[in-house]
Amino acid sequence: MELSYLKALYNKGLVDVFDRFDTWQDAVRASVGPMVRAGMVEPDYGESILDNVAENGPYIFLAPHICMPHSKNVELVREAGVCFVKVNEPVCYDKEDPEMGAELFFAIAPKELNGHLDAVMDLAEIFDDSETIDALLAAKTMADFEKLLG
Repeated sequence: MELSYLKALYNKGLVDVFDRFDTWQDAVRASVGPMVRAGMVEPDYGESILDNVAENGPYIFLAPHICMPHSKNVELVREAGVCFVKVNEPVCYDKEDPEMGAELFFAIAPKELNGHLDAVMDLAEIFDDSETIDALLAAKTMADFEKLLG
């Protein structure tokens, strides 16, 4: 199970857990919350992701259980980074396609237009590890994450 990357995020205060959201838009806004609190991105970064989805479609919903919110509006990024938000109830972009519901939000804030590619490569190790994905899905509280991360 690959947890070192997530442990580093947790140690930097870049992890949050929520029970549910009424809309996918609310979930996306919350998914960048740890980076907003850390001063890494401007508060409008979440809205810029929503604008990009409106323009380009649901590119942030990568696979079942996984959403990777990010925006091309790099001017809203003070410090490049990634944060992780777990939502216990799946968030669906399209209610007709519940298979693409996401509970694991890995928000990325690149300083350069294609800067998110490095983060995607780092996250691919997590995405490809079904044991890690299952453990993240099973964790329901911050205490569960603390126990998981050791």
